[in-house]
Amino acid sequence: MASRWTVLNILKKTADYFGDREILSPRLDAELLLADTLGLDRVGLYVNFDRPLNAEELDHFRERVRRRAHHEPVQYILGRTEFWSLDLTVNESVLIPRADTEVLVEEVLAVADGRQRILDVGTGS
Repeated sequence: MASRWTVLNILKKTADYFGDREILSPRLDAELLLADTLGLDRVGLYVNFDRPLNAEELDHFRERVRRRAHHEPVQYILGRTEFWSLDLTVNESVLIPRADTEVLVEEVLAVADGRQRILDVGTGS
């Protein structure tokens, strides 16, 4: 029965499950959680679609799926997020950087024109 749970099968089932629970990006979230669980990047998932998951991987992934189904942010589940090409550690104690914040950084850098020093203090992650 475990061979039934290949990367492709579990991605589809998980995306459907997340969709039923009104997760905004069900396929992306499933891919991010599974890729991290397996120690792959998202491209690695695509080249390993037929790879079966072992019992330990399934248990770990199921726990992550359960947390996401309760609308816990993927970034908190993974314990990290990317912002401005930096890999940041995050948890429930910090705000998750948003795409809008990257736009703000771009605007500040455009105004600063590389001649001023910019100090970011106490603004989050």
